[in-house]
Amino acid sequence: MKIKLSITAFALFFCLQAVAQEEVDKDVRTEKDLEVKATKEELEKDRAKGDVEIVFERPFNAFISAGISHRMGRNYNVAISPVDNVVQFESVTSLNSGVATGLVWNPFTVLYKISEPNDKDIDWHYKYKRHPFAIALLVNLFKLSYSNDQSYTTSPIDVGFGLGYRSEKLLILVTGEFTPIRQPRKYFIDSYKGQNKQLILAGSQEPARTISPDDNSIFITRLYPALGLKIAYSFGAGKEKE
Repeated sequence: MKIKLSITAFALFFCLQAVAQEEVDKDVRTEKDLEVKATKEELEKDRAKGDVEIVFERPFNAFISAGISHRMGRNYNVAISPVDNVVQFESVTSLNSGVATGLVWNPFTVLYKISEPNDKDIDWHYKYKRHPFAIALLVNLFKLSYSNDQSYTTSPIDVGFGLGYRSEKLLILVTGEFTPIRQPRKYFIDSYKGQNKQLILAGSQEPARTISPDDNSIFITRLYPALGLKIAYSFGAGKEKE
Protein backbone atom coordinates (compact mmCIF):
# COMPACT_ATOMS: atom_id res chain seq x y z
CA MET A 1 0.00 0.00 0.00
CA LYS A 2 2.87 2.39 0.88
CA ILE A 3 4.50 1.75 -2.49
CA LYS A 4 1.31 2.48 -4.41
CA LEU A 5 0.63 5.66 -2.43
CA SER A 6 4.24 6.74 -3.06
CA ILE A 7 3.71 6.29 -6.81
CA THR A 8 0.62 8.52 -6.63
CA ALA A 9 2.49 11.18 -4.63
CA PHE A 10 5.40 11.12 -7.10
CA ALA A 11 3.07 11.50 -10.09
CA LEU A 12 1.29 14.43 -8.43
CA PHE A 13 4.64 16.09 -7.61
CA PHE A 14 5.76 15.56 -11.22
CA CYS A 15 2.60 17.25 -12.55
CA LEU A 16 3.01 20.23 -10.20
CA GLN A 17 6.66 20.65 -11.19
CA ALA A 18 5.61 20.68 -14.84
CA VAL A 19 3.08 23.42 -14.08
CA ALA A 20 5.75 25.57 -12.41
CA GLN A 21 8.17 25.11 -15.32
CA GLU A 22 5.42 25.92 -17.80
CA GLU A 23 4.78 29.27 -16.09
CA VAL A 24 8.51 30.12 -16.26
CA ASP A 25 8.62 29.24 -19.98
CA LYS A 26 5.50 31.29 -20.60
CA ASP A 27 7.10 34.38 -19.02
CA VAL A 28 10.21 33.97 -21.21
CA ARG A 29 8.10 33.70 -24.36
CA THR A 30 6.08 36.78 -23.42
CA GLU A 31 9.23 38.91 -23.33
CA LYS A 32 10.33 38.06 -26.88
CA ASP A 33 7.13 37.08 -28.73
CA LEU A 34 4.02 39.02 -29.68
CA GLU A 35 0.84 37.05 -30.32
CA VAL A 36 -2.18 38.63 -31.97
CA LYS A 37 -5.38 36.83 -32.86
CA ALA A 38 -5.76 36.67 -36.61
CA THR A 39 -8.50 35.81 -39.08
CA LYS A 40 -8.41 33.40 -41.99
CA GLU A 41 -8.90 36.39 -44.30
CA GLU A 42 -5.61 37.91 -43.06
CA LEU A 43 -3.89 34.59 -43.58
CA GLU A 44 -5.13 34.31 -47.16
CA LYS A 45 -3.98 37.87 -47.95
CA ASP A 46 -0.48 37.17 -46.66
CA ARG A 47 -0.44 33.89 -48.56
CA ALA A 48 -1.20 35.76 -51.76
CA LYS A 49 1.78 38.06 -51.14
CA GLY A 50 4.28 35.24 -50.72
CA ASP A 51 5.35 32.27 -48.64
CA VAL A 52 3.75 32.06 -45.22
CA GLU A 53 4.87 29.76 -42.42
CA ILE A 54 1.98 28.10 -40.58
CA VAL A 55 2.48 26.06 -37.41
CA PHE A 56 -0.09 23.55 -36.11
CA GLU A 57 -0.06 22.17 -32.59
CA ARG A 58 -0.96 18.51 -32.56
CA PRO A 59 -4.53 18.02 -31.32
CA PHE A 60 -3.87 14.55 -29.81
CA ASN A 61 -1.39 13.85 -27.00
CA ALA A 62 -0.79 11.13 -24.41
CA PHE A 63 -0.80 12.02 -20.71
CA ILE A 64 -0.22 10.66 -17.23
CA SER A 65 -2.41 11.87 -14.37
CA ALA A 66 -2.79 11.66 -10.60
CA GLY A 67 -5.95 12.34 -8.65
CA ILE A 68 -8.89 11.05 -6.68
CA SER A 69 -12.24 9.54 -7.58
CA HIS A 70 -15.45 8.66 -5.77
CA ARG A 71 -16.89 5.30 -6.76
CA MET A 72 -20.68 4.94 -6.72
CA GLY A 73 -22.35 1.85 -5.34
CA ARG A 74 -21.53 -0.53 -2.51
CA ASN A 75 -18.94 -3.25 -2.86
CA TYR A 76 -17.31 -5.73 -0.52
CA ASN A 77 -14.25 -7.73 0.33
CA VAL A 78 -15.10 -11.31 1.28
CA ALA A 79 -12.87 -13.52 3.41
CA ILE A 80 -13.00 -16.63 5.60
CA SER A 81 -12.15 -16.07 9.27
CA PRO A 82 -9.08 -18.12 10.28
CA VAL A 83 -10.53 -18.44 13.79
CA ASP A 84 -13.89 -20.12 13.16
CA ASN A 85 -14.10 -20.34 9.33
CA VAL A 86 -17.06 -17.93 9.25
CA VAL A 87 -17.70 -15.92 6.06
CA GLN A 88 -16.87 -12.25 6.67
CA PHE A 89 -17.87 -9.18 4.64
CA GLU A 90 -15.98 -5.88 4.70
CA SER A 91 -17.23 -2.74 2.97
CA VAL A 92 -14.65 -1.16 0.65
CA THR A 93 -14.13 2.61 0.77
CA SER A 94 -15.66 4.51 -2.14
CA LEU A 95 -12.79 7.04 -2.27
CA ASN A 96 -9.90 5.99 -4.48
CA SER A 97 -6.59 7.68 -5.35
CA GLY A 98 -4.32 6.63 -8.15
CA VAL A 99 -2.39 7.15 -11.36
CA ALA A 100 -3.98 6.85 -14.80
CA THR A 101 -2.84 7.17 -18.41
CA GLY A 102 -4.80 8.33 -21.42
CA LEU A 103 -5.17 10.49 -24.54
CA VAL A 104 -6.27 14.13 -24.67
CA TRP A 105 -7.86 15.93 -27.63
CA ASN A 106 -8.53 19.63 -28.20
CA PRO A 107 -11.40 19.89 -30.70
CA PHE A 108 -10.99 23.62 -31.42
CA THR A 109 -8.06 25.78 -32.52
CA VAL A 110 -7.38 29.54 -32.54
CA LEU A 111 -5.35 31.29 -35.27
CA TYR A 112 -2.59 33.69 -34.13
CA LYS A 113 -0.14 35.91 -35.97
CA ILE A 114 3.15 35.82 -34.08
CA SER A 115 6.23 38.04 -34.28
CA GLU A 116 9.63 36.83 -33.14
CA PRO A 117 12.33 39.56 -33.05
CA ASN A 118 15.78 38.65 -34.31
CA ASP A 119 19.01 40.57 -34.88
CA LYS A 120 17.96 42.15 -38.18
CA ASP A 121 14.18 42.26 -38.44
CA ILE A 122 10.96 40.79 -37.13
CA ASP A 123 9.94 37.33 -38.33
CA TRP A 124 6.19 36.81 -38.71
CA HIS A 125 4.40 33.51 -38.89
CA TYR A 126 0.94 32.08 -38.29
CA LYS A 127 0.11 29.50 -35.67
CA TYR A 128 -2.97 27.42 -34.97
CA LYS A 129 -2.97 27.00 -31.18
CA ARG A 130 -5.07 24.55 -29.23
CA HIS A 131 -8.15 25.85 -27.46
CA PRO A 132 -7.96 25.38 -23.64
CA PHE A 133 -11.08 23.17 -23.69
CA ALA A 134 -10.01 19.52 -23.71
CA ILE A 135 -11.63 16.11 -24.02
CA ALA A 136 -9.77 13.12 -22.56
CA LEU A 137 -9.94 9.35 -22.81
CA LEU A 138 -8.55 7.50 -19.78
CA VAL A 139 -7.16 4.02 -20.23
CA ASN A 140 -5.58 2.76 -17.02
CA LEU A 141 -3.23 0.14 -18.41
CA PHE A 142 -1.02 -0.22 -15.36
CA LYS A 143 -3.53 -0.31 -12.48
CA LEU A 144 -1.31 2.00 -10.42
CA SER A 145 -3.98 2.79 -7.84
CA TYR A 146 -4.52 2.16 -4.18
CA SER A 147 -7.41 0.02 -3.01
CA ASN A 148 -7.85 -2.48 -0.21
CA ASP A 149 -10.05 -4.53 -2.53
CA GLN A 150 -8.05 -7.58 -3.65
CA SER A 151 -10.65 -8.39 -6.32
CA TYR A 152 -9.25 -5.54 -8.44
CA THR A 153 -6.48 -7.89 -9.55
CA THR A 154 -8.90 -10.05 -11.53
CA SER A 155 -10.79 -7.22 -13.27
CA PRO A 156 -10.25 -6.00 -16.84
CA ILE A 157 -8.76 -2.62 -17.75
CA ASP A 158 -10.81 0.31 -16.45
CA VAL A 159 -11.62 3.25 -18.73
CA GLY A 160 -13.16 6.70 -18.45
CA PHE A 161 -13.76 10.08 -20.03
CA GLY A 162 -12.81 13.57 -18.94
CA LEU A 163 -13.54 17.22 -19.67
CA GLY A 164 -11.33 20.06 -18.56
CA TYR A 165 -8.80 22.81 -19.09
CA ARG A 166 -5.51 22.49 -20.94
CA SER A 167 -2.63 24.95 -20.86
CA GLU A 168 0.41 23.80 -22.83
CA LYS A 169 1.28 20.49 -21.14
CA LEU A 170 -0.89 20.91 -18.04
CA LEU A 171 -4.34 19.32 -17.76
CA ILE A 172 -7.01 19.69 -15.10
CA LEU A 173 -9.81 17.19 -15.69
CA VAL A 174 -13.18 16.29 -14.24
CA THR A 175 -13.63 12.62 -15.09
CA GLY A 176 -16.28 9.96 -15.32
CA GLU A 177 -14.72 6.52 -14.90
CA PHE A 178 -15.92 2.93 -15.11
CA THR A 179 -14.17 0.22 -13.15
CA PRO A 180 -14.98 -3.52 -13.36
CA ILE A 181 -14.69 -5.18 -9.96
CA ARG A 182 -15.20 -8.79 -8.93
CA GLN A 183 -18.03 -8.87 -6.39
CA PRO A 184 -20.05 -11.57 -4.59
CA ARG A 185 -23.31 -12.56 -6.29
CA LYS A 186 -26.59 -11.40 -4.80
CA TYR A 187 -27.61 -14.83 -3.52
CA PHE A 188 -24.28 -15.12 -1.67
CA ILE A 189 -24.69 -11.68 -0.05
CA ASP A 190 -28.26 -12.50 1.02
CA SER A 191 -27.21 -15.89 2.44
CA TYR A 192 -24.00 -15.02 4.27
CA LYS A 193 -23.71 -11.28 4.97
CA GLY A 194 -24.25 -10.73 8.68
CA GLN A 195 -25.33 -14.35 9.19
CA ASN A 196 -22.19 -15.62 10.99
CA LYS A 197 -22.26 -18.78 8.86
CA GLN A 198 -19.59 -21.11 7.52
CA LEU A 199 -19.29 -21.84 3.80
CA ILE A 200 -19.62 -25.55 3.03
CA LEU A 201 -19.09 -26.30 -0.67
CA ALA A 202 -20.99 -29.02 -2.53
CA GLY A 203 -19.38 -32.45 -2.12
CA SER A 204 -17.57 -31.46 1.08
CA GLN A 205 -18.42 -31.82 4.76
CA GLU A 206 -15.71 -29.45 6.00
CA PRO A 207 -16.15 -25.64 5.97
CA ALA A 208 -14.10 -23.76 3.37
CA ARG A 209 -10.91 -22.18 4.69
CA THR A 210 -10.32 -19.82 1.75
CA ILE A 211 -12.41 -18.09 -0.88
CA SER A 212 -11.28 -16.82 -4.28
CA PRO A 213 -12.71 -13.99 -6.45
CA ASP A 214 -11.99 -16.26 -9.43
CA ASP A 215 -14.80 -18.60 -8.38
CA ASN A 216 -17.57 -17.72 -10.87
CA SER A 217 -20.20 -19.57 -8.85
CA ILE A 218 -19.76 -17.06 -6.02
CA PHE A 219 -18.35 -13.92 -7.71
CA ILE A 220 -19.32 -11.87 -10.76
CA THR A 221 -17.69 -8.87 -12.47
CA ARG A 222 -19.73 -5.70 -11.96
CA LEU A 223 -19.15 -2.29 -13.56
CA TYR A 224 -18.90 0.59 -11.08
CA PRO A 225 -19.10 4.25 -12.23
CA ALA A 226 -17.03 6.94 -10.48
CA LEU A 227 -16.53 10.72 -10.57
CA GLY A 228 -13.00 12.06 -10.28
CA LEU A 229 -10.69 15.07 -10.32
CA LYS A 230 -7.22 14.73 -11.88
CA ILE A 231 -4.11 16.77 -12.62
CA ALA A 232 -2.22 15.53 -15.67
CA TYR A 233 0.95 16.12 -17.66
CA SER A 234 0.69 15.63 -21.45
CA PHE A 235 3.54 14.36 -23.62
CA GLY A 236 4.48 14.91 -27.24
CA ALA A 237 3.16 18.46 -27.52
CA GLY A 238 5.00 18.90 -30.81
CA LYS A 239 4.30 21.35 -33.61
CA GLU A 240 3.89 20.71 -37.31
CA LYS A 241 4.57 23.17 -40.11
CA GLU A 242 2.50 23.42 -43.28
